[in-house]
Amino acid sequence: MSGPHDLGGSSGGPIDRSGHEVEDWERLADAINSALGSKGLQTTDQHRRAIESLPDYLELGYYERWAAATEKLLVEKGILSQAEIDEKAGEIERRWGGS
Repeated sequence: MSGPHDLGGSSGGPIDRSGHEVEDWERLADAINSALGSKGLQTTDQHRRAIESLPDYLELGYYERWAAATEKLLVEKGILSQAEIDEKAGEIERRWGGS
C-alpha cells in the first residue's frame, strides 16, 4: 500500500532542486537526529517510518518532517511526553521572541 511519501510515477513536473540557505533550526534537527542515533535511541528505519506515517506529510518541508518524526518517536518510546515537548517549545519560542 502506498503512502503520501510514495510519489514515484506521479505527475506534476520535475522536483524543485533549487537550494536554500540552511537555517539554524534545520542544523539542530539534523544534530538531534544524529545524537539520538548515536545513543541508540532511534534507528534510521524507525525515523523513516515515523516520517512516512505523519498525517500532514505533504504539508511539511524536509526538516519539518524530521522534527515532527523525532518528536513522535520520543513520545512513542516514552522518552519525553507531549506535554514536556510542548512546554519546552513554548519556553524556546518565548526566549526567541516568537520568531
